[in-house]
Amino acid sequence: MVEDGAAGAVEDRHVPGGAAAVATVVLPGDGAVLVDVTGPADAVTGVAATPGTPFHLCSVAKTVAAVVVLRLAARGVLGLHDDVRALVPVEVPGETGPTPWQLLAHRGGVVDPPGSFEPTDGPAASTCDVVEGRTDAHPGPVRVTREPGSTFSYSDAGYCLVERAVEVATGESFADVAHREVVAPLGLTATGYWGGEATVAGPRRAVVELFARAAASGHHADGTRVAGGRAHYAGLAASSLWSSPADVAVLLADLGRALAGDDGVLLDRAQGAALRHDPDGVSAGPGTFLLGTDDHPCVMTQGWGRGFQGQVRWYPRSRGAAAVLVNCEPGVAQTGSVVGRRLVALAAVHGWA
Repeated sequence: MVEDGAAGAVEDRHVPGGAAAVATVVLPGDGAVLVDVTGPADAVTGVAATPGTPFHLCSVAKTVAAVVVLRLAARGVLGLHDDVRALVPVEVPGETGPTPWQLLAHRGGVVDPPGSFEPTDGPAASTCDVVEGRTDAHPGPVRVTREPGSTFSYSDAGYCLVERAVEVATGESFADVAHREVVAPLGLTATGYWGGEATVAGPRRAVVELFARAAASGHHADGTRVAGGRAHYAGLAASSLWSSPADVAVLLADLGRALAGDDGVLLDRAQGAALRHDPDGVSAGPGTFLLGTDDHPCVMTQGWGRGFQGQVRWYPRSRGAAAVLVNCEPGVAQTGSVVGRRLVALAAVHGWA
């Protein structure tokens, strides 16, 4: 259980009363791991969510995608600072194409068109088709419309280019690569990139079938379940990571070591520093947002989509970390929902901020 005041009633914090689950994961910094899950995984069936229930982490996917790329780059599978056009043809406004690092850090010059990347009830379109303009997820092919490195623009389409670069460089699907690079080394059992398929072949089969059978359903702000139970988004690397609170705790602990300057299983200290690299001071690294102060730095990643909202925070100086996940749309921004309010309370309780 989390400490008093960290969990508790959710009805007064913008979660439909009794209609959704709240998962809180806390690493106080002393080696302890605290996981608390309350509420139903599905409001219709009433099945309770547990620490093993997969939640849709939405754009938290971007942080894990950055970890995948950093690991591949360390082995020379792709170049972190090479022109991505060596792997993925893409139209650019000048002579220079974006690098994987620039795309991961939303500085690649890709701007998402209005109305792009809307969720679907069925399986998501392939990222190859998105990049080449063959889907409704993105009007026309993905293009670079601004000089790479010139400005920050949050972009799911930029992550589609990264995903395709990984696939071309490895000859494997991005989801399979992420399973090998992140899921397997940490021994995770309920984590992976999922586009809504019922089953797949290979090492991901068990986790995909778990998602299809037992992942939490999403809910609207009024407490009703979303159509089909779960929505899916094109661009796996951008927004389609699913994970259980128990697995999130493992990810928090391992990435927290690298962010704090130690070697973890997935990343060493230099790679951890790369996740916090912000050369032009826009408070964003590859797959991360950088909050707090010099005395109390905070590395954050967050996501929200149809039926889900969540946020993860690491506090490298004190080696603390926390995540709050909900399987509903609270109807307010994260700063005012149970997600943001609980994270602020936890930071105060543990002296992280």
